[in-house]
Amino acid sequence: MRRKSMIKNRIITYLLTLTLLATVVVYSPPAYAATSSSSKVNSEAIIKSLRANYDGSLASAIVGRAVWYMEYGYIKYGHSKYATTGYCDCSQFLSMVYKDFGYSVTSASRNYDKVGVPVKGVYVKNGKLVGADKLKPGDIFTFQRTDHITHVAMYIGMFNGKPCFIGTTSGYPTAIGIVSGFNNWYGDQFHGVRRVLTDKAYLPGGKINDRGPVIPAVYRIKPTQSIVMPNKLPTGF
Repeated sequence: MRRKSMIKNRIITYLLTLTLLATVVVYSPPAYAATSSSSKVNSEAIIKSLRANYDGSLASAIVGRAVWYMEYGYIKYGHSKYATTGYCDCSQFLSMVYKDFGYSVTSASRNYDKVGVPVKGVYVKNGKLVGADKLKPGDIFTFQRTDHITHVAMYIGMFNGKPCFIGTTSGYPTAIGIVSGFNNWYGDQFHGVRRVLTDKAYLPGGKINDRGPVIPAVYRIKPTQSIVMPNKLPTGF
């Protein structure tokens, strides 16, 4: 009798373990969404284009700062403050980029449906982003997997006819990467677009209040090059 009870308990434990593993797979942090071959892009070519077309506007500076963090931040994905730990997640990343320029944007992804104003008419259909002509650099893409926003990223522009965005993602040397394509997780979970910047932010040559980037107390990913500050770079990134 005792042996049967032990076997039964082992079976229950085994089934619970399988259930837990399945839950982890299904609800793995979407904020660190995996990229597919169709969504990965030639980041170097895009960054080169961004630098060549930099117009000195606040919007360009904000996009440039996001790229700077991708190249010099050596960010490792994690749910703690980058400044003190070297870890950062999707919503903290966008909040940090905007804060560098004096904007207070939430660091909680679930609250991004209240950030700025909605950009209407942008949605995904059959794996393609509809309404891309309504987008502006710095716009925030939101993705929803459960009953609230679970991932956010920043739109940086159209390249080779495809809308590209930057944020936490896998498959890159650090937690930050540039992504394009919506015939995958990004298309299935696409929720909408929010705009924080006003029209003035897109005018070239305006005054920019740049507080400078955040330098972490410790780099969780060992830098492979010297950290060059934005003010030492021609376009800031």
